[in-house]
Amino acid sequence: MLTTSHPATDHGGTDRAAEAALDATDFLRRHGAGLCDLLDIANDEVAFDALCDLHSQSGSVFPDTRLVHSALRTIHDALAAAQAGKLDGLSLRAGYCVDTALRWYGARISDLLAAFR
Repeated sequence: MLTTSHPATDHGGTDRAAEAALDATDFLRRHGAGLCDLLDIANDEVAFDALCDLHSQSGSVFPDTRLVHSALRTIHDALAAAQAGKLDGLSLRAGYCVDTALRWYGARISDLLAAFR
């Protein structure tokens, strides 16, 4: 179930962090499987655990904004640290260009993180 309204703050406006967290969980619903596959290929357990934390918030109407932000930061750092050259050999087994996937997911997660500012 998707929500069409966002939680209001005591100030009468929408809470930017809450909206950013909802956007992140919406992104996960649409693209989480691909991100999961990419983190599996990169063999980054810490980022995979962060993805699981993020997934735990996906069904919530009011996700934990700190947890979502932290999980996104961890995943972003892992994608930035992944060396595409080492993963290119896996591209044939994965059936897609790992370098392109790293850049695409990295850019999307950068956008999601920027929304928390």
